[in-house]
Amino acid sequence: MLTSPVFLYPQKRSFALSNLAVHWFFNAFSDIFPDLIVSDSKAGIFNGTKLTDRPVVFVSLSYAPDMINFAQIMKESGVPLLKRDRDRGLFPIFICGGIAATLNPEPLTQIFDAVFIGEGECMEEDIRKLLSFNAREELLNYFNVLPYCVTSQKSGAFPTRTESCEFFVCSNPLLHKMGNDFNNRVIIELNRGCSLKCKFCAASYAYKNFRETNCNKVSDFIEKPFVIKDGLALMGTSLANVSCFDLVLEKASFYNISLSLSSIRISDITEKRVEILKKCGVKSVSVAIESGCYETRKAVLKSVKDDTIFDALKILRNFGIKTKIYFIAGLPGTDPVEEAEGVATLLRSVKDKKALGEVSLSVTPFSPKPLTPYARFEMMEKKEYKKYIHTLKKKVAEISKGIKIDFFPYKESKLDETFGKAKGEDFIKLIARGSL
Repeated sequence: MLTSPVFLYPQKRSFALSNLAVHWFFNAFSDIFPDLIVSDSKAGIFNGTKLTDRPVVFVSLSYAPDMINFAQIMKESGVPLLKRDRDRGLFPIFICGGIAATLNPEPLTQIFDAVFIGEGECMEEDIRKLLSFNAREELLNYFNVLPYCVTSQKSGAFPTRTESCEFFVCSNPLLHKMGNDFNNRVIIELNRGCSLKCKFCAASYAYKNFRETNCNKVSDFIEKPFVIKDGLALMGTSLANVSCFDLVLEKASFYNISLSLSSIRISDITEKRVEILKKCGVKSVSVAIESGCYETRKAVLKSVKDDTIFDALKILRNFGIKTKIYFIAGLPGTDPVEEAEGVATLLRSVKDKKALGEVSLSVTPFSPKPLTPYARFEMMEKKEYKKYIHTLKKKVAEISKGIKIDFFPYKESKLDETFGKAKGEDFIKLIARGSL
């Protein structure tokens, strides 16, 4: 008989219910009734399970702040954070996974009994086996034979990944009933990895090559009554590269299904696709341009040309769809003032070509990610980010007063950088402080 585990996602409930890893776990192990603990609940949201009630706890870490949230949950539950303080066997075994764990697993071994790196589908049989063990020591020994498992005694693991068409992640029915951040649309993952290799992007290197989901399952899934009723949220890094993407759009249009997209490459925006998106209730689209300067985009391997940007934004404007454009401040080898001016110059050209519709900007400070070509680069100084902000605000206001700009906090990007690079005791001290 398998032990029923706890799955801990250290973010607020609505965020957890929107996360693909959470839905995968509950779909994969629904037969053994796992419980879910989140940062704004003191116990499991299904059965009231406390953190110490089950012998095995799975933790998924997506972002650097998740680790601080996790430490707070452990403290409130009376569980020692460090593995060495739990070695007497009085507490559950804690197993960690998620993209943040894959990017920097080594320091996490001081906290977790095991760190699993890679994709869950390849681990499912092993997880079932370890949940069948009756003795704690038997389970701990089993970690040593798993090639994707890192422990304080075992390094040199390799991330495990699925092949194309070998994964299919969608909303778990039980979790879906509780809502999500996509207006309660049904979530479905269309791809992993990326067909580009942008030098700053962890998805391109942690998930490696572009892979698509099982399109036959996607096609069948779309016709399910609860999908047609509630709508569909399409998740992925390269949606339009998925072979069934246009078929999904056409089916959604045929069944009058409400749609939302995680994002779409600006080079993949066509009049036909936008027409369908409009029909399916899409009110806004997110695109990542990264820089207003073509030479910078080319340097980071995202060499979309200005004319492509103009054409796409004009299509979106013509259909009355709002556009959120993402930029990165402080990319290696760039000057903050020149980059901010480049964004403004690009927007002015968009306006001159009568392609400027309802647009908002989102700016994030560059944070070097492990495994990427930029992993060893440093973040821009905070004062340089302030120069970028000041210049961009001033220049954009000269173009249009109606363009809203959101600036991601420098502190959070710095925290992300520090977590990605920290090792050993420095990592533990960072968590103990709870901030920078």
